[in-house]
Amino acid sequence: MDFDRIYTLGPEGSGHQNAARAYLDHFGIQAEICLVPDIFEGAEAVLKDKGPSALIQCSAHLTVHLVTEKFLGRLHVNDTFIYPTQPMALLKRRDVAQPRSLGIPEPAMGYITPEDWEEIVFESTKPVVTTNLLAGKYDAGFAYVRDAANHPETLEICETVGEVVTTWIVYAKAPRFAGKLISTTREDQK
Repeated sequence: MDFDRIYTLGPEGSGHQNAARAYLDHFGIQAEICLVPDIFEGAEAVLKDKGPSALIQCSAHLTVHLVTEKFLGRLHVNDTFIYPTQPMALLKRRDVAQPRSLGIPEPAMGYITPEDWEEIVFESTKPVVTTNLLAGKYDAGFAYVRDAANHPETLEICETVGEVVTTWIVYAKAPRFAGKLISTTREDQK
């Protein structure tokens, strides 16, 4: 497995970028990480790419089945890996006493109680949530712990979720599955 480019969900600082870097580092692959605003755009880019490339997507994202279905026969699951998210938290703007509106990526809905919010705005990634939270688009946001540390005068943590160990899917044009189960065992990690 050798790739020239890895496409994954941006913008800069996204959990997808972080996981893609870890994946490349683990295998010692020198590849460019191309950040895309939409996972389908990344899938199309892999298909158009003349060189060996791949798409990395978190398995928690709601579009995993759609990538599999829409690109059936053209984009194949090539690998998977286990890696934690970046530490996450529910943040609020300091100038808001009782937050009523929330920005959140839809895959993170399981971390909150939707009934606690008058308005929920879905965003593509946590960095987009942070940008819009700082701009005053909503009162609170589900983002990264680091965002509160980077903007202590504006943001504070309401609840910390922390890192969540999850799985990531690597798609490529060439299929790897050849009729027999592919698995990484604990012995492989020695």
